[in-house]
Amino acid sequence: MKRTDAEIIELLRSNSRMKNTDIARSIGMTEGAVRARISNMVKKGTIRKFTVETEPVGVEALVLVRMSPERSKEVLASLRKLSGSIYETSGDFDAAVTVLATDVDSLNSRVDSIREIQGISRTITLIRLA
Repeated sequence: MKRTDAEIIELLRSNSRMKNTDIARSIGMTEGAVRARISNMVKKGTIRKFTVETEPVGVEALVLVRMSPERSKEVLASLRKLSGSIYETSGDFDAAVTVLATDVDSLNSRVDSIREIQGISRTITLIRLA
């Protein structure tokens, strides 16, 4: 990745709504050049989405998942239907799933849905306190 693209990505990570003109001014390029680079990174898949982070509303948890190796593709596909934030991990667990819910009962229901997926052998739920 070119240094300029990395600089653009860092600026967008700090503020995904930053205007192209402000990015251009920050890195010494024209707005058109910045727009073209961002468009190219989106087409290549380097930038997958632009997001807004907020404070969690309700209950947020991280569910660690252990799965059968022979079913990992199916399990990951099922998990992606339940959460947009899934990370494959190394160590005792194979994946980590971020779960957002309005209250603890809803969280328990979502975790139960995860546990029902064929190929999952164990979970641990970590609830975010602050």
